[in-house]
Amino acid sequence: MPSPQTGDGAVTVHPAPVPAERASAPERWTRAPEMVADVAAPARRVETPSLRDPGSSFVPAPTGPPLAGLPEPVCVGGTEVDDLIGFFDGHTPVLGADYQRAYPLPDGRVLWMFQDAFVATSHGPALVHNIGLLQSGGCFQLLRSGSAEHPRPYLLPDATVAFERWFWALGGDLGSDGLLHVFVAEMREHGSHYLDRTEPVATWLVDIDPRDLQVIGARPAPDDSNALYGWSVVSDEDHSYLFAQCHRQFGWDPLWFAPQVLAHDLDCSADVFVARVARGRFAASPRYWDGRDWVEDATAAVPVIPRDGRSINPSQIARWEGRFVAVTKVDDWWGDSIVLDVADRANGPWTTYAEISVTPACDGCNTYFASIVPFGAGDRTFVIGLSCNAWSGEYTAHYNPTFLRVPAPTRLDP
Repeated sequence: MPSPQTGDGAVTVHPAPVPAERASAPERWTRAPEMVADVAAPARRVETPSLRDPGSSFVPAPTGPPLAGLPEPVCVGGTEVDDLIGFFDGHTPVLGADYQRAYPLPDGRVLWMFQDAFVATSHGPALVHNIGLLQSGGCFQLLRSGSAEHPRPYLLPDATVAFERWFWALGGDLGSDGLLHVFVAEMREHGSHYLDRTEPVATWLVDIDPRDLQVIGARPAPDDSNALYGWSVVSDEDHSYLFAQCHRQFGWDPLWFAPQVLAHDLDCSADVFVARVARGRFAASPRYWDGRDWVEDATAAVPVIPRDGRSINPSQIARWEGRFVAVTKVDDWWGDSIVLDVADRANGPWTTYAEISVTPACDGCNTYFASIVPFGAGDRTFVIGLSCNAWSGEYTAHYNPTFLRVPAPTRLDP
């Protein structure tokens, strides 16, 4: 994703067609207008044993063979932090990408999803709004639609109008039907160019067969609002929790230190809400935490992740030894630290247990969106990914995630 610059606003990094007229931005927290027809999911149940303990989001190192029918895998030495960094620094087959999200599959492999990826073609880098990578051991295979010369998004390509209407992957988990369910934000551009006045307008739910990674269904999520329930998803023994964060980054409020730049919507960017469904029942209507109970009324939801000193809270949540852990790159591009919080319950109370300073890769670079890698955990540490970019918004070799090891919460006494 391009970054704002402290000049005239966001920079377009790829030519974008601009329609003669655009609809005004919809009301906040509304249901999405103009839904395209659902992609029907055939009745299917996948009976594949999972390697994951329900008390944890973490799995062993990715295993399993590459998938036939995909591009040839690109392999690195292993699955450690340095191997992940080396793969993405190698710029093959993905030249650049951000918003790294990893979903463990039942057979031990891992599906990665990315936003606004630059994919190599014979005529230069092509920007694709979403792609996947299948990781099998230290090998990676690209997941997209289209062709090698004209790559298109992996998810919802037929509903995508490049730079005007597109889809970015959010959280996901295995359902009770054995399918991988990934929540997806429908994005609309309301400004004069790409990432000028950008808004999530709806939440979708995509069904993926974890055996062959085929997308077999896509439809509006049970809560299809632009609140983005599904921003982060984590399950315990009884429930699946859908966290929400508004993800409005471009064209909203003036920056406190550069008022000429319109960036995040500060009315909502610090707020993280949570709803829940029965474990793996992602087609069910969620119930929302209102500070006292789980209720049907979404408007009663209250923020759960700490907000003091945080203007922007793009938190990602996982389970660690039966507790919940959240990783947050506070204040997104503008911040310089990652905060780690822990709670006994998804609805809190949450307590900060560590804060880590981060340094960008270059003088003109920034960091944003820390996410939890579901493998590679040590005795008292786990691995996170961190998105990186240049302030100019132009494609550079720095537009790739990096990875680092962070402390886990202290072990509770038995």
